[in-house]
Amino acid sequence: MSGDILKLDGVGHRFGGFTVLRSVTLSVPERGIIGLIGPNGSGKTTLFNIISGYLPLQTGTIEFRGLPLTTQSVPDRNRSGMVRTFQTPKIFERMSVLENIMVGACKITRTGMIQDLLSLPHARGEMRQIRSLAERVAGEFGLAGDLPASTLPAGQRRILEIARALAGQPKLLMLDEPSAGLNREEMQQLIAAIRRINEAGLAVLLVSHDMELMAVASAVHVLNFGEIIAKGNMAAIQQNANVREVYLGV
Repeated sequence: MSGDILKLDGVGHRFGGFTVLRSVTLSVPERGIIGLIGPNGSGKTTLFNIISGYLPLQTGTIEFRGLPLTTQSVPDRNRSGMVRTFQTPKIFERMSVLENIMVGACKITRTGMIQDLLSLPHARGEMRQIRSLAERVAGEFGLAGDLPASTLPAGQRRILEIARALAGQPKLLMLDEPSAGLNREEMQQLIAAIRRINEAGLAVLLVSHDMELMAVASAVHVLNFGEIIAKGNMAAIQQNANVREVYLGV
């Protein structure tokens, strides 16, 4: 590892008088896979929203690729290489599968919106490259590009959202409950995809309740009532007495 691509130190958050996060500290190594688990209401999604810019940072610090994140917008964070998915997949219903994936690659183009609308020569060249990239990504995930996105079942919608995120060539991919709604075959496809993109150099921050999926992480942090109560590999986490009590219920 050459360092940490994401570093959180003492991150806290309150909604009115209710404390949701208390001094959360964790890091994601470059080319690493880090997991985050915890019971419902533990603050996982709030933490994801703060990192990705959907909620403001109230206390503590966040660094991404060595630079502090404070007031950067969601698009700015996307352009710098941070991309996230959501618990409920967000896709463009009126577009095809391939067009959805192409949207994810738009941020890596050099031409502007006006050039795209006017179909100027350089823009047309970039659109051909984007289409080729989208076709390759669709193939890697076993997606039929010509299908209307609105016809996809729940599991395939989730796969499509991940494929679209990867088309933007991020440096850090944040996955929020990516296995929800997947069948066994789709789960195995997701696990293989995470390992493959990680081997290609992409760092992953993964939130999931699925212990099988979480086994891909090199280290797992356990969040409970807004605090990190344990950290280690999945085997150590499953044997931790505090974790078994508050998360596994045994």
